Amino acid sequence: NHYMNPDGPFDTRPVTQPVLWLPQNEIANSPSNPVRLTQGPFAGQLVFGDVTYGGLQRAYLEKINGEYQGAVFRHTQGLEAGVSRISLGPDGAIYTGGIGAGGNWGQAGKLNYGLQKLTPNGGNAFDILAMRSVQGGFEVEYTQPLSAATAQDLATKYRATQWRYVPTADYGGPKVDEERLTVASATLSTDRRKVTLSIPGLRTGRVVHLHSPRPFTAENGQALWSTEAWYTLNSTVGTGSAATEYEAEVAGLSGGAAVNTDHTGYSGTGFVDGYWNQGAATTFSVDAAAAGQHNVGLRYSNGPNPVAGAKTLSLYVDGAKVRQVRLPSTGNWDTWSSWTEVVALNAGRNTVAYRFDAGDGGNVNLDKLSVVPVTRIPLFDGTNLDAWEARSGGAATWPVSGGSMETLGGDIRTRQQFGDVKLHVEWFEPQYPPEVTGQARGNSGIFLQERYEIQVLDSFGDTTLAADEAGAIYSKKAPDSNAATAPRTWQTYDITFRAARFDSAGAKVDDARVTVVWNGVVVHNNVAVNGGTGDNIPEGPTPGAIRLQDHGDAGENPRFRNIWVEPLT
Repeated sequence: NHYMNPDGPFDTRPVTQPVLWLPQNEIANSPSNPVRLTQGPFAGQLVFGDVTYGGLQRAYLEKINGEYQGAVFRHTQGLEAGVSRISLGPDGAIYTGGIGAGGNWGQAGKLNYGLQKLTPNGGNAFDILAMRSVQGGFEVEYTQPLSAATAQDLATKYRATQWRYVPTADYGGPKVDEERLTVASATLSTDRRKVTLSIPGLRTGRVVHLHSPRPFTAENGQALWSTEAWYTLNSTVGTGSAATEYEAEVAGLSGGAAVNTDHTGYSGTGFVDGYWNQGAATTFSVDAAAAGQHNVGLRYSNGPNPVAGAKTLSLYVDGAKVRQVRLPSTGNWDTWSSWTEVVALNAGRNTVAYRFDAGDGGNVNLDKLSVVPVTRIPLFDGTNLDAWEARSGGAATWPVSGGSMETLGGDIRTRQQFGDVKLHVEWFEPQYPPEVTGQARGNSGIFLQERYEIQVLDSFGDTTLAADEAGAIYSKKAPDSNAATAPRTWQTYDITFRAARFDSAGAKVDDARVTVVWNGVVVHNNVAVNGGTGDNIPEGPTPGAIRLQDHGDAGENPRFRNIWVEPLT
């Protein structure tokens, strides 16, 4: 919420993530300029000094999903003064200059001035050459082969932690959500110079600290020169950029909304309460790299006071009310959950606000907001069934022709499992003779999480709405109207699905909810589904597949095409 006077030229541009975080007093304090090495084993990497921390640090950078990120290592200490500036000579030497001052503008125990030349001597110190992000972990490359002693029980030779940073008024940037990670496995390459680490639980938007305590030696007996690395994990291989997170306690607060810390489990330095006051509002200033649909995920707590159950707030974007948002119960005030809404954002700066309006329930606490562009996952584009498998396991075998697939050969389901989603499906009913009636007329279904079926059937012209006709939440609720088109025409379902919510003990605290738009007509609007609809797996907190039904009736079969899903995460 900083503004320049007059308005600065960058206010409307999205915030970009740092290429490198430099943790305060661990690897830096007041860094100097970086220079890019052009010779030697570290050619292409950066080195930079530090006025207060001193010495030189080295950075290895790589591009992941089109953006730079990387790791920083200690390179050398023992210089005569804290480093104010460095430059690279034509001979490849590094020149360091120090001009100290009062306070902490100098390195403790060193001179207030210095000018030194560091020249490569041709030696081969045993050091970390590079640290790269790979799927599920990191690849760490060394300048020399590892010794047999180090290679034995290699995973035990590493310690890993991760944390993130949020804007605060505290000097030095306190770590937020710090947690220790387990190195599940470490695989050594055949040349013994690369180690691939599998580290479950890595999260994007974090700094990952990797430590190899001594003894950690090379084949020639040399000890590892620098035993630590700090990797800025903005995104991981194949996943795209991380969601941008905004803490509620540093958002704009009004109407009685205030920061508090009297419950546990929040992120950052606190959470926002005060939503017992009508008019309370939290306004986040958020950035979008491009205009379009975005998932905005609110992390909140909804305890039993003053009443138990779901409560509501009003969602605003750029000052305009979008809709009322329903937030399921979290059981108590120390448990947090997330609720995602899809909203349109403009490129650059936007505001997203949650306000306790007349007609809302209020009485919730807010922790943070995540913003990420909507990602569409194609499930069937008319060419193959790679995203599907048979319900019983193995390959899906439905016939594919003419850009669509025929419901023949048993139910199929997605290989990927989903939670909250927006799902688009197009379906086609053949022309059946008059003697084929009722549930035999092109019966199929779309199962959400393999638990809740949206019925597919030829119901054209049927004037009796029922819970087993097309558009129905099968066995639970008939559609509000019959929006069917004639046989031999393509029809569409656009389904917004919210999975059931469960507490930490596994008890359901909120039913699944479904909105169905059938051929452009809303036939279910945020309808609660109080259990499985038949032929379903049990309800539970785990994600589930999307299943398409082959009912097995005689005659020509229904067909599906153009299926995609947008996770609401």
